[in-house]
Amino acid sequence: MNTAELVKQMIRWVYMLSPYFWVDNYYKQREFAYEPESTDWQALRNKRLFLSEFYIVGWLGLSVILFAMTLFLELYDWMVFLILLRIFGILNKELGVILFGICKITEGSMVSATGRVIVLAMVNFLTAMFLFASVYQIKGMFEDVPAYFLGEYPVAGLVNAVNLQFTMGGAFTPADTFTWMVSTSQGIFCFTFGTIVISLFVSLLNVKPLRD
Repeated sequence: MNTAELVKQMIRWVYMLSPYFWVDNYYKQREFAYEPESTDWQALRNKRLFLSEFYIVGWLGLSVILFAMTLFLELYDWMVFLILLRIFGILNKELGVILFGICKITEGSMVSATGRVIVLAMVNFLTAMFLFASVYQIKGMFEDVPAYFLGEYPVAGLVNAVNLQFTMGGAFTPADTFTWMVSTSQGIFCFTFGTIVISLFVSLLNVKPLRD
């Protein structure tokens, strides 16, 4: 059994759960009707690139709005599952890009790392942070939260998410199993995502031998 191929297929299957996959695939199929690099072909490719950026940046805006809603509303617990599914989708897509060159506009075995790719990866990183913050706000429980984070607008979930996202250490002690599992998952996400971004940076380097 080829383990790498199995992992690749699993990443593809998870990616297919995203509505963006089906929209992008529609335009991808339309590209085959034109000669590569022709005017019509390039117009479709530009539309795919725009939709990719719109989807990624749109999720960042949506994640911020979702967190803001947790400050004023009691959101349903079932929303936590959908939020965690989106976080897993972000990680799945980035793994597909860095490991196999899939789940992106121009598929190939090599990662075509550019400034655009890294910027969008960092947007996904921030999106995941706000999504984790929303999960903590909706269902998380902590033991040692200072009173100034529990005022009229409690932000303990955001503080814990920011701490974990940038230091891989939680700001507060989880008070139940669910919060501990989510905190641990966020640590795993940050470690994996950090490895991905470092790999992207390294692929951008143009290392040349020194001349004598």
